Amino acid sequence: MSGSVRSRDRGRPRGRRRPRAGLLVSCLAAALAVLCLVASAPARADDVANRLVALLDYVGGDYKNAVQNGRVANESEYREMKEFAARIVELGAQLNTDKPAIEPELKRIAAAIERKADADEVGRLAQGVKQNLIAQYGIATSPRRMPTLAAGKKVFAENCAECHGQAGRGDGPARATMNPKEPPPANFTDAELMEGLSPFKAFNVASFGIEGTAMPNFSALTDEERWQAAFYVFALRFGDPASAEGAALARGKLPSQLTELATLSTSTDGELLDRLKSIYPQEGDSPKVLAYLRRGLLEESRTAGPLIAAQTLLKESLALYENGDKEKAYQKAAEAYLDGFEQAEAQLFAKDLSFGRGIEDQFTQFRNSIRRGDDVREIRRQYSEITAGLDRAGKLLARQDSLNPTYLFINALLIIVREGLEVALILAAILALLKVMGATRAMRYIHLGWIAAVFAGLATWLAAQTFLNLTGSHREAIEGFTTLFAALVLFYVGYWLHTKSEAKKWQAFIRGKVQGALSGERLLALAGVSFFAAYREAFEVVLFYQALWLQSESNPKPVVTGFITGVALLCVIVVVLFKLGLKIPIKYFFATTGLLLYLLALVFAGQGVRELQATGWFSVTPLRFPPQVSALGIYPTVETLLAQAVVLIALIATMLWPYRARFGEAKGKPREAL
Repeated sequence: MSGSVRSRDRGRPRGRRRPRAGLLVSCLAAALAVLCLVASAPARADDVANRLVALLDYVGGDYKNAVQNGRVANESEYREMKEFAARIVELGAQLNTDKPAIEPELKRIAAAIERKADADEVGRLAQGVKQNLIAQYGIATSPRRMPTLAAGKKVFAENCAECHGQAGRGDGPARATMNPKEPPPANFTDAELMEGLSPFKAFNVASFGIEGTAMPNFSALTDEERWQAAFYVFALRFGDPASAEGAALARGKLPSQLTELATLSTSTDGELLDRLKSIYPQEGDSPKVLAYLRRGLLEESRTAGPLIAAQTLLKESLALYENGDKEKAYQKAAEAYLDGFEQAEAQLFAKDLSFGRGIEDQFTQFRNSIRRGDDVREIRRQYSEITAGLDRAGKLLARQDSLNPTYLFINALLIIVREGLEVALILAAILALLKVMGATRAMRYIHLGWIAAVFAGLATWLAAQTFLNLTGSHREAIEGFTTLFAALVLFYVGYWLHTKSEAKKWQAFIRGKVQGALSGERLLALAGVSFFAAYREAFEVVLFYQALWLQSESNPKPVVTGFITGVALLCVIVVVLFKLGLKIPIKYFFATTGLLLYLLALVFAGQGVRELQATGWFSVTPLRFPPQVSALGIYPTVETLLAQAVVLIALIATMLWPYRARFGEAKGKPREAL
């Protein structure tokens, strides 16, 4: 028994408490800290202001149904308008910003309703205050991305059809038991009703309900779900044939402004029709184009929506640059990437990674050219290249013929192998290192590191799908900060390995640590490499598989088998790398492993800063040299190159540091001895 006790104790450092599962908690805490720092949803605009905007939108649009020509046209409607007017004044008194300017205007609206003013006057007053509130409180009047017909249908069926009916005609099974029974549920196929309604108004009604009616609020739904339903109800009165004819009419003739989310969200059907009639004067054409705007775009947006948004924003960026507004042009270019392309990035990368990365690099070059102030002809050339790439991307995403089982299996396999190979190289090197040192018990903490990273990635994705509004900017920020953390930890461990690369120093280290035992600090650093290297890939992998899963909903088996096969192949690669590492002499093994970690730290430093530049965390000072080499993290900006220069200088310093004593000794010797 005593022998087994000695065997268990061998290699355990004396006088130190052995790190336990707290290390896993530390890794998770680090991930959550990064998540909370950069990915928490921006604070919602003041709830009072949101409610005020919703009421003003409702009153401004519906007052005409209550009063006409200075006389009450509908008593119940007018009574409702007076109640809402009183509520508007109450809410105005609760505002915390620009209250002295807004409160009098709200009272003017209430007074106008009281004296039965003309509908145009009330509408104009309500619109003015509404726009002021939107500007003051930063209220979003449109969704981040184009809703889809399928998603909208699902939200509507689960939450709205009970009263409004599956077809939206206001004839749902709950209508008979509603309390109060008046007014009845809206009929979304009624053209007259929809001509005065906008998706923004429908979104506000879903958010806050309508006091005194059976319409409840659906604040339990996410903003995105409410926007999905708000856009979907506008598609209900249009069929596929009209939408298809409208798409043909729209091609090459429809102004891009009419397809922008901001326009579609805040415009009523009546306003859109008025604008379309001036473009399509022939009888019957404008309603078909409206069908395309309200239904066809939702059908297209499942794949092409974010790419259309990117092209629209790029076009605006080019126009701004041509007009000499470089700052706004740069901002639009950044939005084109973050609010457009980035939203379709996972789906595109899942289909063709190298092509997707190529477009991503083009966006970076385009932004840098704008920031540098390049000749407008160069900006136009790059714009043409990106838009051509986005057109090709749209066709690639729309293709269904390639989604056969073999394609899905190979793609699912390649995603995990491709994204995991970099992590596998790092983990294999560390595990082989611990094996050589005899610190086999420490290996469990390396496994805890990458396992924690996998769960942290899943948790981040889950949070993004539920209570966080994780935008493209947030995703880039998460990747950027995680990459910089990984660079720091990789550099630290690389330095530690480099200092142990000489046999004498290694032997001294072994003796000092009692046959290869590790201190808590070293163990934490090694586990940190495992965690951060894996976490930076985990979230992206989850997004890729989500995209692939959506493409294969009818036949998910190839995706599952491809993933399992890919994981098995990755394990084989790790074992092979592990075995190879054990056969390399310690000096070369340590030197090679340390160099690998140094190189990755250098690459990560450039990539991390570049991702944070896209989100505005770092400034951008572009250069004309060197050329962009994304694989090495080299981007022609002062900030990215400065980050890599710091790592490079630190690398050189760590390589020269061990020789400082020899240099000092040589300097102190007599000349004859030299």
